[in-house]
Amino acid sequence: MKQLIAVLFVMLSIGGAFAQQAKPAPATSSEAVDRLIVVLEDPVLREQLLEHLRSTPADATTAPATAEEADSGGSTGLVGALYRWSDDFVSSLPTATFGVPIDRKLAQAGTQISSRVQSGVSSGLLLQFFGWALPGLVIVAGIGIGIRRVTRGLVQPTKPVRKRKFAMGMMLKVVLAAAAVLVVAVLASLLPVPKVASTSFTSLAVGVLLAMLTADLATSALSGFGSVRSVRLIRYGQRRFYPWWLTIASFATFAALSADPTLRQVLGWSAADFAGLILNCIAALIMLAFVSRHRIALGRLIFGAAARAPDSDNPLRNATRQLARHWHLVAYGFLILSIFSLLAGQRDNDVMSQMLWSFAVVLVGMVSFAVLHRLTTPRSPRYRYQRFTLRQILAAKILKMIRIGADLLILFAMAITIAGIWGFNIWGWLISDGQIVTGPVLAAATVVAVAWLIWVTLDAWIATTLAPPSTGGRAAARRSSRLQTLLPLMRNGVLILLVVLGGIAVLANIGVDVTPLIAGAGVFGLALSFGSQQLVQDVITGFFILAEDTIAVGDTISTGDRTGVVESLSLRSMRLRDSDGALHSIPFSTVKALKNSSRNFGVLRPRFTVPSGIDPLAVIDEMRTAATELRADPKFAKAITSDMHDLGIDEINAGSVVVSGSLRTSPVRQPEIARAFNGRMLAGLAEKGIRL
Repeated sequence: MKQLIAVLFVMLSIGGAFAQQAKPAPATSSEAVDRLIVVLEDPVLREQLLEHLRSTPADATTAPATAEEADSGGSTGLVGALYRWSDDFVSSLPTATFGVPIDRKLAQAGTQISSRVQSGVSSGLLLQFFGWALPGLVIVAGIGIGIRRVTRGLVQPTKPVRKRKFAMGMMLKVVLAAAAVLVVAVLASLLPVPKVASTSFTSLAVGVLLAMLTADLATSALSGFGSVRSVRLIRYGQRRFYPWWLTIASFATFAALSADPTLRQVLGWSAADFAGLILNCIAALIMLAFVSRHRIALGRLIFGAAARAPDSDNPLRNATRQLARHWHLVAYGFLILSIFSLLAGQRDNDVMSQMLWSFAVVLVGMVSFAVLHRLTTPRSPRYRYQRFTLRQILAAKILKMIRIGADLLILFAMAITIAGIWGFNIWGWLISDGQIVTGPVLAAATVVAVAWLIWVTLDAWIATTLAPPSTGGRAAARRSSRLQTLLPLMRNGVLILLVVLGGIAVLANIGVDVTPLIAGAGVFGLALSFGSQQLVQDVITGFFILAEDTIAVGDTISTGDRTGVVESLSLRSMRLRDSDGALHSIPFSTVKALKNSSRNFGVLRPRFTVPSGIDPLAVIDEMRTAATELRADPKFAKAITSDMHDLGIDEINAGSVVVSGSLRTSPVRQPEIARAFNGRMLAGLAEKGIRL
């Protein structure tokens, strides 16, 4: 769907963006004579032509100097080229359609029509022509209706299709229409009227028959889908589509007749040009309305159930499914493009054939998209939690970039091909005058590609280096917390650097003077550094604290005046929850020293005061016994990592002594173990009759 929208965007951009670059086909001798007549009939255009011819030598001698001055101007590179291109585009808009200003052409058409109407009315030839031509055209239309009714039974939809009967009916329609045209031409030539009148009537009668035959053949051709589509759907289409197709064929046929030399002579050259343009635009707009009104029925007739088909490994089926779902958007784009091409002076376009060829190009492009994506889709990992190496990550990202580049190349080829079908020679413009645009664009694209390659390489390296190991445990948790903080910092820093440097390089390639930007950025950075000294200090201190793995989320720490559990870490501050439940936010720059009680191991130091009447050695023995029993308890077996040691008398006071020891434990479990140890000591001393 993304590629289809991109195709539509490119197609709609072609008509407006390159209208003045699309050179029409070389004019034939009759067209050249027509244009010369238009210029000579208009006094203003005639004077302009004479003035231009008189000033040609002077212009020829001064043209190189003017071009040199333009090249030496301030606007250079892509920006200057786009400015000059847009200026030429705006200046060429009034003359893009007819080669002369539209208002001038309209005035000439009005003059030609008024003069011919006045001449025809005064001589009586116009009323005489309408008097016999209108009934004759009504008779011709009746003949067309009769042909449709006579052959209707041969082309009725059936399931399965009766091919011989269907082919006979289609051929009979063509033969009868050709015979009717021959009869009309012979009868018109025998009428006692001027040759111009008989020829004009013959052209109009042929146009009526041709429009009716085209609509009839298109409607009858739906019966050929009888073997693959429901008869009810075909009959619905034949009943609903015929008025639309007859209207579209009528406008398109009479637009084509406006190029007939006899009718152009009768109407006037400018009037015929305007009539052809208006009729073609009306035909395209009616076709647009028809597609919008009957897009569902048309989609079912053309694609059947392809729009509801599931995903498949077949690229052609996938492309057909996408086209079946969104074909009306492509049709809208082609119809709007046809109007652009008409306004750009492409008056010899055959809209129907161009639309069919354009649809074929779109289908081929979508198949190419599907095949490319099928070939470049990475394989899923064999195991659910399989980790990728740096080489695998880089290969996947580079493959994705190559796929995007191939998509853009296919899209570009589709746009160039469709533009050529509609009369816009974009490729010729790109390799000639458009090099001033394509050169900077390719250079900028190269800069972007190189910056992207550097970015994905560093990003993959950071991801694989700082990723947590596959084994669990507290070390993995600490590493994961550091990853969550340091990885965004490194990625954002590299991204900002590449964006700034790449942006400067791109602007320099497209012709923008980056010196003021660099100077302004320097001044802004200097002002920012003075205004955010405390913030910079917080960030730098936090970076080193996190990089050295001093603290992690879940650690119990003390900063001197605050003690608690670390709940979260950022690059600038940490959040600490104390024993009262209060949450403290502490900037790193205010931390002068840290006490971390959650690393490696903890030490429990029990102390007891023994009165002078009690033997301290008995208390020491009980401390050793309580530690041994506590270590044998499964609840504390893993939390206590050593026996009681450093037992002895620490202090001798008046009337008492203080005994103590040391017990190595797991981090932050000292309070829990101390409570259990004190309970065992109290029970053991009570059994021995010792009261402290």
